[in-house]
Amino acid sequence: MKIGIHNSDTAYSKRWIVYCQINKINYIVVNAYADTIIHDLKGCEVFLWHHHHSDYRDVNFAKQLLFSLEQAGVKVFPDFKTGWHFDDKLGQKYLFEANNIPAAKAWAFYEKTSALKWVDNISYPKIFKLRGGAGSSNVKMIRDKGEAKRFINKAFGKGFSGFDYWSVCKDKFKLFFKKRASLNEVLKMFILSLFPRLGKAHLLPRQKGYVYFQEFIPNDGYDIRIQITGDKALAMVRYTREGDFRASGSNNLTHETELLSSEVIKFAFDIADRLQLQSCALDLVRDNRDNQLYVIENSYCYGVDQDEFDYGYWTRDGVYHKDKKFNGLDWIIQDLLEK
Repeated sequence: MKIGIHNSDTAYSKRWIVYCQINKINYIVVNAYADTIIHDLKGCEVFLWHHHHSDYRDVNFAKQLLFSLEQAGVKVFPDFKTGWHFDDKLGQKYLFEANNIPAAKAWAFYEKTSALKWVDNISYPKIFKLRGGAGSSNVKMIRDKGEAKRFINKAFGKGFSGFDYWSVCKDKFKLFFKKRASLNEVLKMFILSLFPRLGKAHLLPRQKGYVYFQEFIPNDGYDIRIQITGDKALAMVRYTREGDFRASGSNNLTHETELLSSEVIKFAFDIADRLQLQSCALDLVRDNRDNQLYVIENSYCYGVDQDEFDYGYWTRDGVYHKDKKFNGLDWIIQDLLEK
């Protein structure tokens, strides 16, 4: 057994390398951006790549490379069913609908006239989202018909930037005063807001030619994120920003609360099983009108802020375990090798 790991600065690849070293697993570090990548992976039975939504290189070809290798018999992470809809809210709309997943209702339009006609006959608010983007930077609440039409006109006009530096900068600034972000993080985002060409996000394609809306689900000021790999899950409740409806990216979260229960865990595992996902980070909201859970979005990967977690994890039977430190990224390799 030999594992290929894409060389990057992410916590994923760094942890995978450490795991292979500790457990004496044969591995090589490769550069997925090299034109010789297929040749470089000769002899590898497994290939791991934590590709990222904000890197234009990854957006250009990561899914295509991974699926090509998978079709050739290599075990990859993420595999096709796990990763094809990553950072793609349009794809997730159809995925959830086709598989009868209890998800927030979504509407997608690819013609301006049909979108403008639709907004005349709906209730508000609705949530506008771009196809991609994390941390709620491309998520806006639309409160009336006039606002909806302005977003539609822009979507079928000059479009939207693929990454909103200024929105992220404002969030970092608020988190700085709550001691949840460093001054360096704030300054970096501020500089990139003024000079986006210093970063890589300006090379992402502009978002245009479609418009996507999602139903707003009334809730009690939080969402639930369940991060699953194999038979284990990390779970957290994320509270919304002050004076805002968005929870993703707020950094105001807890792992131990009565809001997390075996019902929530089993709900998430059922979705992961039905969609045949190697791993996932499901964002859930509980409707305060009928107490039902709904999926908002899904990602194949999840944030990692430390080498070892000192809070507990859940298993698919709905049992909470808090007995020792662990790292959820180790589960990815363990699950691949077991299968």
